[in-house]
Amino acid sequence: MLFHLAAAGLALAASGPAHSPPPVLITNVRLSAALDAKAASILVRAGRIERIEEGTVDAPVDARTIDGKAALVLPAFLDAYTFGGCATPEPKAERDQPAKTSTDVLVDMREANRRGIQPAFRAADVFEGGEALEAWRASGFGALLSAPSGQLLAGQSALVATRAAAARDAIVRPSVFDHASFRSSGSGYPSTLMGSIAQLRQFFLDARHQGEILARRAQGKIGERPPFDADLQAAQECLAKRRVVCCAVDEADDIERFLALADQHGFSIAIAGGREAWKRARLLAERGIPVILTPEGGDEPEDPDAKDAKKAKEPQPEDVPWTYVEPVGAKRDKHQQWAEQRDGARVLAEAGVRIAFGTGKDKPKDLVERVRKLVAAGLPRETALRALTEGSAEILGAAPALGRLAAGSDGTFALWTKDPLTDKDAAVTWLFVDGRPHEFEVKAKSSGGKDGPDDGVDATGTWSIAYDVPQVPSGELEIKMEKDGSVEGTLRGKSPGGAAVEAAVSGRVRGKTLQVSGTLAVEDMRMLLELEGDLDGDTWKGTLSGVMPVEIGFTAQRTPKDGGR
Repeated sequence: MLFHLAAAGLALAASGPAHSPPPVLITNVRLSAALDAKAASILVRAGRIERIEEGTVDAPVDARTIDGKAALVLPAFLDAYTFGGCATPEPKAERDQPAKTSTDVLVDMREANRRGIQPAFRAADVFEGGEALEAWRASGFGALLSAPSGQLLAGQSALVATRAAAARDAIVRPSVFDHASFRSSGSGYPSTLMGSIAQLRQFFLDARHQGEILARRAQGKIGERPPFDADLQAAQECLAKRRVVCCAVDEADDIERFLALADQHGFSIAIAGGREAWKRARLLAERGIPVILTPEGGDEPEDPDAKDAKKAKEPQPEDVPWTYVEPVGAKRDKHQQWAEQRDGARVLAEAGVRIAFGTGKDKPKDLVERVRKLVAAGLPRETALRALTEGSAEILGAAPALGRLAAGSDGTFALWTKDPLTDKDAAVTWLFVDGRPHEFEVKAKSSGGKDGPDDGVDATGTWSIAYDVPQVPSGELEIKMEKDGSVEGTLRGKSPGGAAVEAAVSGRVRGKTLQVSGTLAVEDMRMLLELEGDLDGDTWKGTLSGVMPVEIGFTAQRTPKDGGR
């Protein structure tokens, strides 16, 4: 006994530096979703997979052994585009001396009026993970791309492992993409699409000129001294095609606009968002441009052309009160947009476009659910799995270390009770990130395994909602619940500017949990929001996600007149 203890101690001391994770042997796992898949074992040492073997493997004397209990093992998912962990600052616009408009007629533009431009900003320098990463771990994600957003050139994203660690230990790649869009915060120029394109074009011309000055100086030639400008310096990486510009666009025309900018100034691009990217699938495939899709949620809207479509009664003059009936054309357009988004990933994949998935503003669990729905709608499971794992790692420059189950790859994988891409009841039991284990308790549903509400639970009514942060004005939710727990209704509120806004929502009550989601339109922005929380009589408490980069709490009270029970 003493000999074995001494041997284990010597082996552990020789296994690596003190901060290396101890070796782990995971036994009794399935490498395939097939029910008759043979049991296998995985040995992880020093944060990497040392070997994968079928059957029972003798545990090394220095290794901890974990029984996988016949769980399905998959490479940990990668969230290829999220705003989580990165609070994007507003760029400082004035980088030069303001022109004296009172002295003379101006014939030149300012040299450095940089509203919306900050490519030198790095998410890695401000990344905050901590407990917030638990949501990614619980959904089977081993890494995420923390991306700045909301500016013409918002900065550089960072690839971060989701393990519980300080940023210095969690960051895998400090600079992955430069992030661009046709949006910028604040008022004034550039406030239009034309102005945004002009601002970007001028900056890239300035950056190209900076590179020429630097090259001349390096050769010892006579010429002006280059300005000390971190943004112009940072742009040299994309102009030399050492870093890709990831363009946050949804519309097909905007994809072509960024392609034109890239061709004119000599940089490479990727697409994030990409709701209409399928319309340019052939072009994207020919140019080798990857697309990181951020699928939206929500149930399928009514198809007025379906055989079983409900025929709404047209309001008659004597009908009181008057009831609004959505026009058939509007229903048809809404359903067509939903169907195009549903099928877009499949169209892109079939055309040969490299695809990945990202959460954007939403939750990681929502992304898994939405990809599962894409698979149910016809996206091949293996295509979806690759987009969440190895394909995503290749786009983010993290392959072959991430996204694979193979000897030599990072020990970053998840154990699932069922296949998460085909079964909505799948849950993570263990997640290994860089060889470090995280265990999760799989709880039974409060509804006793049913998909509907608990006995006596009815969410029908009008709910007055108060949010925990002053930036989000209070609102009102009016919904009706069916016997199976499905709910539909309308969420009303005000924008930060005071304008009245509303969104059609749908969702479900499971046990005592009510979840609703919908798309809110504010000016030219579309935000998918979700409210989820527990019901307790006429009180509903939970969290709101989608309108801000982080979840915020809310408390809602049902007005007595709409008890509906």
